[in-house]
Amino acid sequence: MEIPQVMLTDTIKSTFKDAAKKLTGSRKRDLMAKVTEDYFDSSARIAETSIPLGGF
Repeated sequence: MEIPQVMLTDTIKSTFKDAAKKLTGSRKRDLMAKVTEDYFDSSARIAETSIPLGGF
């Protein structure tokens, strides 16, 4: 599997982190799953190292 080279700006990362802080339970998991699918080729490991949201 090829590791994607995602270039997210600090502003975008901050937006994802802010949204994750405001959500709980299944809504937070849904956000994390969507971000992981859209930006990190469905790799939770890569997503967590790129944007540590405490649960990726």
